Amino acid sequence: MQKITPKELGWDGWPTDDQLLKLSEKADGLFHYAATALHWIEGRIRKSGTASRNSVFEKFTDLGIGQLENLYKLILTSFEDIDETAEDPQLRMNQLHGFHHVIGTILVLENPLTIHQITALLADIPEDDFDVTNFLQQFRSVLIPGMTASFEEATPQMHKSFRDYIMNDHAPAAFRVLTGHAHFVTARSCLEVIVVAGSQSGIHRTYSVQHWHRHLRRAMEQDVTLEDERMWKLLGQMVEKAAHTWVGDLMDLFVNVVAVAWKLLQQDTKKDRITRLSTILMKSKVRGRLTSNGISTLIGSHFVGLSSALFITTNFFCLKPYKTIWDHGLLQAWVRHQSHPLEDSSSGANSFSVGIQDL
Repeated sequence: MQKITPKELGWDGWPTDDQLLKLSEKADGLFHYAATALHWIEGRIRKSGTASRNSVFEKFTDLGIGQLENLYKLILTSFEDIDETAEDPQLRMNQLHGFHHVIGTILVLENPLTIHQITALLADIPEDDFDVTNFLQQFRSVLIPGMTASFEEATPQMHKSFRDYIMNDHAPAAFRVLTGHAHFVTARSCLEVIVVAGSQSGIHRTYSVQHWHRHLRRAMEQDVTLEDERMWKLLGQMVEKAAHTWVGDLMDLFVNVVAVAWKLLQQDTKKDRITRLSTILMKSKVRGRLTSNGISTLIGSHFVGLSSALFITTNFFCLKPYKTIWDHGLLQAWVRHQSHPLEDSSSGANSFSVGIQDL
C-alpha cells in the first residue's frame, strides 16, 4: 500500500487498519485478487484524488469473499455503470464501443505489442469519441501485472481469469467480448494503418501488413458479416498503393484472402467487393513473380512445411483450388466451380470449396 499511497498532504493514516482488513478478508488469500484490487485502487486515486480515499474501500463491502468475477464487474462498472440509466446515451455508446475495440484487439493480437504500439495501431478510433490512452490507464489493473516504470512500454498480459470472464456469459452482456467482432475491428484498424502510414516504418505498421488478412479471415470464420463500408473503402484505397506496402508473407496473404473471397462468393456478395479482393490477389501474384509450378510448392510449404511440399504434385487435391485461382484468377475460378462443382473424383477431392475451407 505504501507504493500507491500519495505523498501529498491529506493522506496521513490512509488506509486505516479496518480498510486493510476488509481488503484482506475479501482477497481470502488469493494473490491475484489482492494485486488486481490494489491496481484498481491506485487507478481510482489517480483519477479522483482525495475524494476516493474512503469510497474505494466501500466498494468492496458488497463483494463476495475471494470472488474474482465480482471484482471484475466492479472494475467494469466503475468504467461505465451500465446498471444506471445513461445521462448521455451517445457517450455510453462511445465508451462501450471503445471498450470492445481496445480489449478485443488485445485479446486477439497475433503478437504481443506494447501499450504505445497498441495505441498507434488503434489510431482509427476517433479521439473525440474515445481516449484510448486514458482507457488503458484505467484498465491497467487487469492488463499490466505488477508495477512498471514505463506505462507506454509495458506489454499487456491479461490474466486468464479476466480473459475467460469477459468472453463468457458471466460478464454483463454490454461488456462481453466476441472474438469474431474483435478480429474484424482489428483487421480494419490494420487497414487504416496501412492506408495512412504508407511506407512509413513502425512496429504497428509491420504488424498491420503481416496480419490484416489473418484477422479478416478469422472474423469471417466466425460468421461476422462484412457489411462495413468503411472497411471496403480502406481495402479499395490499399490496393491503389504499391503492393510492397501491404504484402508481407505472400502465401499467408494469398491463402487468407482466397478463403474470405470464396465465402463471400458463396454468399452472393456485391460484385465490386469481390473485384477488390480479386485485385489484391492479382497484385500479390505479380509481386510474387512465381510460375504455376512454383505456386504449388509454395502453397504446400505454407501448410505442411517446405520439405514435405517438395513431394506435393500440382494435382494434389487440397491445393487445386488455390492453384486454379492463382492460374486463372478468382472470378474465373468461381465460374469454373459453378459449372463443374465437383473435382475429378480420382483425385480424392470432394469439391472446390472443400479444399479452401479445410486448409
